[in-house]
Amino acid sequence: RKSLEEYSSGKINVGTFNRNVFNMLKTDIKTMTEFVLAHDILIRPGFTDFLDYCREKGAKSVIVSNGWLFYIEAILKKIGINNIKELEIHAAENIPHRDAMKVAYIGPDGAEMMDGFKEAYTWYLINKGYSVIYVGDGSSDIYSARIAKRVFATGQLLKRCRDEKIDCVPFKDFYEVIKGLQNIGDL
Repeated sequence: RKSLEEYSSGKINVGTFNRNVFNMLKTDIKTMTEFVLAHDILIRPGFTDFLDYCREKGAKSVIVSNGWLFYIEAILKKIGINNIKELEIHAAENIPHRDAMKVAYIGPDGAEMMDGFKEAYTWYLINKGYSVIYVGDGSSDIYSARIAKRVFATGQLLKRCRDEKIDCVPFKDFYEVIKGLQNIGDL
């Protein structure tokens, strides 16, 4: 609880928060994956259709998350995305370490990062020549939203974009993102 309060107030970054939380867990990835899959998974409607739309248009889909890789992969499989290898996913890697789990955010250069993970991958994609269209909902997405070509925002990201006067398209589900992309012709 203390770590959550420190993270929410900005006293610690997401890397430190996740390290603190994972150090408290005394179990293995298999058990944690089973726990995640045993509960309802809330994915915004239209996600798989969005991935299909991007694929049809020849656009690369990349998931960059402050979440944990093991559960992102498990959730994708649970919702029917069996070929997750076609998606590029960057998230916290979980490494068994003594009697706990170690969390590591590995940046585009292969080095471990404590902060700026999403922004680093956004810059990486931009520098490789991609026009980044960013879809996000969390306050940590603001760093990528500041540099992306186009932003679709909901939740805390929408609030932050409005506060900073960053041009964005509000959305509730991925069907609205698809419609927004069709209307602006970005893909």
